[in-house]
Amino acid sequence: MPSVNPPNNAGHAAGTGLAAVTDMAAQGAGQAAFDAQIAQLTAVSLEATQRSVTLRTVTTNLQSIKKVADERVQ
Repeated sequence: MPSVNPPNNAGHAAGTGLAAVTDMAAQGAGQAAFDAQIAQLTAVSLEATQRSVTLRTVTTNLQSIKKVADERVQ
């Protein structure tokens, strides 16, 4: 009767462990990329908010000046 070799569980375990480490590294890299995108989005959002406030202030000032000028003309 031919001898039957037991399955090589050590090789399988090593391959599974390597896959898990690779997966964890990919998740870590993905999380880092996500965090970087959130940081960029936050910076752009802050800049847009500042521009919006500036534009609103300038618009209000110009409307006030126009109102005063229109009252002088009447």
